[in-house]
Amino acid sequence: MNILRIAWYDLRRMLKDKMVLVWWLLMPMTFIYFFAQMMNSPQQVNTWIPIFNYDDHELSQIFIDQMKKEGFSIDVRKPGDEQYLQGWSRALIIPATFSADLLKGSRVHVSFLKGEGNSQNTLSAQTRVLRNVIQFTGALASVDVVNNRWTKLTRENFLNELNKPLQLQAVNREHSALRPPPYGFALSLPGYLVMFVLMMSIMYGGVTLTNERSQKQLVRVIAAPLHPMEIFLGKLLGRMFQPALQAFMILFAGYFLFGVNLGDHPIALIPVIFCFAFFCGTLGVLFGVICSTEQQVSSMGILVTMLLTALGGCWWPMELVPEFFKTVMMFIPAYWALQGFHDVMAFGKSFAGVAPECISLIAFALLILLAAVPLFEWRKHEI
Repeated sequence: MNILRIAWYDLRRMLKDKMVLVWWLLMPMTFIYFFAQMMNSPQQVNTWIPIFNYDDHELSQIFIDQMKKEGFSIDVRKPGDEQYLQGWSRALIIPATFSADLLKGSRVHVSFLKGEGNSQNTLSAQTRVLRNVIQFTGALASVDVVNNRWTKLTRENFLNELNKPLQLQAVNREHSALRPPPYGFALSLPGYLVMFVLMMSIMYGGVTLTNERSQKQLVRVIAAPLHPMEIFLGKLLGRMFQPALQAFMILFAGYFLFGVNLGDHPIALIPVIFCFAFFCGTLGVLFGVICSTEQQVSSMGILVTMLLTALGGCWWPMELVPEFFKTVMMFIPAYWALQGFHDVMAFGKSFAGVAPECISLIAFALLILLAAVPLFEWRKHEI
């Protein structure tokens, strides 16, 4: 009971801060909104591809027009622009003999150049170019341009063939078991939830404990007939309430304001939140006993939060980082918290699916407790 009283008193002190809703909810939701717009679905953006057309015949222009229907953002370049090729991720070169060889029935080589850049977009572009070549070649064969020559009638028949609907199509259908990687709000909300909850846990948890010690408020608690472990657990529990409450607020706001999907088993978020809150609470206590001033807590807290969340994958998709950093992530608590939220919200996992993340967060929290408990006892004798 004494532990709950101490925890409740500390939580009430935090909630009395007039800026609490700004830091707990308004700031996180602002970051979530703006970064969600930046990380929206890549399917909504056409793939840019520059084309060098060295052929003057209208057949090459029809080929380019047909590619525009495939969803490309076509950029027809002048022959003198080859100097810029080194900085591009892809380019298509139509040779000068393109039309003449096709009309003779000879093989034509259209060059697709690949450079550095988004490999997924380049592969998508290459696939659609190949599909366009196949459709274009099929239309040429249907009207038999080699024997019929390129006349007004042949051109009309050729265009009709190109515009015919495909006889074989692959239809995209959504299925609940096949989930794409999270993007937009589904990507930004878990990442910035972890970042702001971690930051506020250090700020509020560390600063209040530092102020209690410097203003001698902790003296009265120690003078009371309480066991030292009751005091420590009360302070820890109070600093666990804050991150848990803030995480629930951000999730509910994300669900109602932005329509963020909470997964097939949203109740499985509860153990993830409480295990993450346990870790955040221990970190808040550790900063409160290590630091002597509010300024120290603020400066060190921001630095540690930025480091943990950046290395933990909260700022960008984890698929983009090199393999070395993917290994480093395994030793970062923020990664396990973020992975737990993604497993439930984006990939539909239940309690068993988030067990590794919860166990990892508890293990990190216990490691911090090994340092926080003796330091708290040591700081107590300084009062």
